[in-house]
Amino acid sequence: MDIAFMDVPCATLDLPRSLRETPKLIVYDLDDTIWFPELYMIAGAPFVKDPATTKTTDASGVEVRVYPAARASISLVDTHETFSGTKIAVASRTHRGQWARTLMSMFDIVDDGGARSLAQCVSFVDIASGTKKAHFARLREASGVEYEDMLFFDNEGENCVDVAQLGVICVHCPGGMTADAWNRGLALFARTRG
Repeated sequence: MDIAFMDVPCATLDLPRSLRETPKLIVYDLDDTIWFPELYMIAGAPFVKDPATTKTTDASGVEVRVYPAARASISLVDTHETFSGTKIAVASRTHRGQWARTLMSMFDIVDDGGARSLAQCVSFVDIASGTKKAHFARLREASGVEYEDMLFFDNEGENCVDVAQLGVICVHCPGGMTADAWNRGLALFARTRG
């Protein structure tokens, strides 16, 4: 399987001046939001990370890649003082939870002298089959964060519609996380705090 993935730097991620409060929990879907290809599209484990290039491939040699804006936004939340009160979570609906957790531990997100993996940047993980509403109920219970203090990014519009009914600010990002999706999410969150 040959998957094209543009190696382009992501556009600038905004830190809006109007953001008086940051989300207390920023939640990302995994498949086609943080990385591509989606887990159902690949051969799976064992995954191999080339130490020289950090390229991560599945058992058949297909590369699984993190979207540049996903990496940049997670790094920003993990390291920037503006987000000192913000935690990161993932909510993924998959039957391939072990693969997802393995990949999360293999992808370097923050490298400011000491690399931190995606798994190390994330405080709460809910990987299971079922609805995204069920994921968010569990994330709310685990984190203690109210729905209105959450921001969610997902490539599937139906998930965004369902989770928005709970009061979560949701951003649909078909084709993966982008700088535009990030900027729209922070702007929407800021408007709700008016």
